[in-house]
Amino acid sequence: MKKLIALTLIIISIFTLASCSIFHQGENNNDNNSGSSGNSETRGKIRVGYLTGPTGMGMAKLIIDNNGLDGGNQYYEFKKYADTTAAKADLAAGKVDVICLPTNEAAMYQANVDADAKLLAVNCLNSLFVISSVSTDEEAINTLEDLEGKTIYTCKNGTPRVVIEYILKELGINAEVSYTIDGKDMVTPADVSAQVMAGNIPNAVLPEPLISTIEITTGASSQLGSVYLRCIDLSDEWAKINETPITMGCLVANGEFAKNNKYTLNAFLDEYKASVEFIGNPENINSAADYIQKTTILPKLPVALSALRGLEGSIAYIDGEEMKNALVNFYSAIGVSLPAESFYYEK
Repeated sequence: MKKLIALTLIIISIFTLASCSIFHQGENNNDNNSGSSGNSETRGKIRVGYLTGPTGMGMAKLIIDNNGLDGGNQYYEFKKYADTTAAKADLAAGKVDVICLPTNEAAMYQANVDADAKLLAVNCLNSLFVISSVSTDEEAINTLEDLEGKTIYTCKNGTPRVVIEYILKELGINAEVSYTIDGKDMVTPADVSAQVMAGNIPNAVLPEPLISTIEITTGASSQLGSVYLRCIDLSDEWAKINETPITMGCLVANGEFAKNNKYTLNAFLDEYKASVEFIGNPENINSAADYIQKTTILPKLPVALSALRGLEGSIAYIDGEEMKNALVNFYSAIGVSLPAESFYYEK
């Protein structure tokens, strides 16, 4: 009888030790998978929206690495947008979880649509340039000071007008900024681009990749007959009056999704950052342009290559306190109401 009791106690002890070992292994596995959020939930799928143009360019490698536009996998579902109106509507409706937006529109979206929305990261710095298309070299705009007493054209809506107006004012350059030609408003950058190509505008502010498209379409990378194109990078002018950069594009999350899926969101951000840094690295320009063309973020390989050259240093990933400081300065400069502190995401 005593031997039977002893044997029973030994068996119970073995099962107890085994159970404890399994429990501690589970704890260790949860810790290892918790990521920066400290949340041990299983990683889920994230629906990612992106825009054509510079704000979407950094997404290209991530899309290709995850089976492309039509593939998808257990973690990702991608959707492309040609305009911000549809993109913001789908974000608000919960049809996508995160999306690329211009930074000024992101702030207005949080103020007017989703108070719990989160700005995750800046993904594009400056994309704006001054171009000059004139009949003689003497008339060309080579520095911003050459605009003194002249008119420079841009679009009515969006960031280009407020950025150039701010820079001219702060640098004390007396130039008129106009978005009207022949009595008609140029509402979008595409409207301005069309007028430049028609030869109706001598000096304009335009973003990439429209400048690359003009150059490739006309064959005028620097000179075509009597037409000259000169570019002034507005990030250089901005740096004369600000310590933080122009911040044109960003990534925004639906508020409800960000609240309930921090582990999934943080895992995505780690992979997205790697994609942006690859695309923005000049050493990868040929592969990056190929990714961008394959994902139709830009439709043609020569345009993608040219735009990447023009945007060198601008396809970047900035988050945390650095992101917040840059955006606060940018919003203040261009007259956008400052969002609440809670808008800026912390991993």
